[in-house]
Amino acid sequence: MQWRPVPLTPRTAMSRSPKRLPPMDASFLQIETREAPTHVASLQIFCLPDDAPRDFVQRVVRTLRAPTALARPWNLKLAKSRLSRVAPAVVEDHNIDLDYHVRHSALPHPGGERELGELISHLHGQLLDRSRPLWTCHVIEGLEGGRFALYCKVHHALVDGIRAMKLMTRCLGTAAGPGNWHAPWAAQDAQPDATTPPTSPSAAGDDDKLSAADWMRTIPRAVGPLFRRAPDREPALRPFEAPHSVLNGPVTAARRVATQRFDLGRVKAVARKANASVNDVFLAVCGSAVRRHLLESGTLPEDSLITGVPVSLRDGASNADAANAVGFVWARLGTDYADPIERLRVVRNSMRASKAHLNSLPPGARIAYTMATMMPSIGLLLSGMGPRFRPPMNLVISNVPGPDKPLWLEGARMEAMYPVSVLLQGLGLNITCVSYAGQLAVGFTGCRDGIPHLQRIAVYAADALDELEAAVLGATGSRIDS
Repeated sequence: MQWRPVPLTPRTAMSRSPKRLPPMDASFLQIETREAPTHVASLQIFCLPDDAPRDFVQRVVRTLRAPTALARPWNLKLAKSRLSRVAPAVVEDHNIDLDYHVRHSALPHPGGERELGELISHLHGQLLDRSRPLWTCHVIEGLEGGRFALYCKVHHALVDGIRAMKLMTRCLGTAAGPGNWHAPWAAQDAQPDATTPPTSPSAAGDDDKLSAADWMRTIPRAVGPLFRRAPDREPALRPFEAPHSVLNGPVTAARRVATQRFDLGRVKAVARKANASVNDVFLAVCGSAVRRHLLESGTLPEDSLITGVPVSLRDGASNADAANAVGFVWARLGTDYADPIERLRVVRNSMRASKAHLNSLPPGARIAYTMATMMPSIGLLLSGMGPRFRPPMNLVISNVPGPDKPLWLEGARMEAMYPVSVLLQGLGLNITCVSYAGQLAVGFTGCRDGIPHLQRIAVYAADALDELEAAVLGATGSRIDS
């Protein structure tokens, strides 16, 4: 017998008064269009156990549809208000149709990466229904090799990358066994551990909140150094310094999604030898892949492409409950260099300058700085004229830390977890990776019409790591200290 939600009276269905979203969270609702949905997603691949019963996946679906009480943010829907477009608010909904939110699909034969990619690309281009809680989950069976997948998307107004990753992994077990998992949205009696942010979409904690007056005093200090550049130092980049590129044309509603996996140990070895961070190496690999793709089409700009890099601003309990606690820095990708070591040097120095500037600000000022530097971009997006102007960046590249041990759903081991991210108007490519059990799992999300051969970039990224590894580890004195 399938579970059905028990109808609630209007008085009990909405148990709390509406709560306004903080400006950063609200902006993801305000800039959303049919062509540029602003949800993020996780694609998890599981291997069926050898002794799995024929109805194993059906049991997974039943478990996901079974909870009678949902945790935040899964039970949040937009409140109806005259000011909803200007100042969106959310309210708890306890009358949720989980048969709608949890879908069951199967891939056509042979159920390979191509068939999965086509389905995920289609699903990721669909807007979430704003009259319901802003999420859906698709259970997909029929993958070759005895596998199945969970594709779950949530609106960016409710989660950032780090929070989404934790919501989708803390419900899984650390060892195979019966009853070792639960639905991500099931309300749990146990309190979350100290490393897991609570699931309330509120603003930062009181200690780090800024008053309007503080905000105005902070902006000149935060933004001023971006316009006062010392000639003998690597400058922290500012928005709208990126060259025009084919990546920054109009974004249509259709999506392409591709995936790639790297051995994290290889990336760390290159980073150690090159005196760089893992993220620096990842950015350089992505820069190399995009450079090759644009070279082949004769569309590579003479100046280096510039990426926007989200940076977590979560610093403990003070802002752990924020839906989005993310700053933004900009970095050169060195796409104007053919040599992979020179390209890595450019990336590393650019990231160091940008992060040094962000870290020089007090915690409470970092989100204010992010909003101040992103406001012109948001304004362009709201106007619908983003692709007509110089882009604030050419693409977005993000790195989200994830679990370092294998996770399990009953006896099914999670083989990989790929992020599928958001595109904004005029920004037709997003590359995001999540670390998991010694891997870097990379999700490439692109505009289908603007980047018709997205899978090539994923393939080129693997070649780029081989090239950089050979250049750094195979060369004497290849540390890039200068």
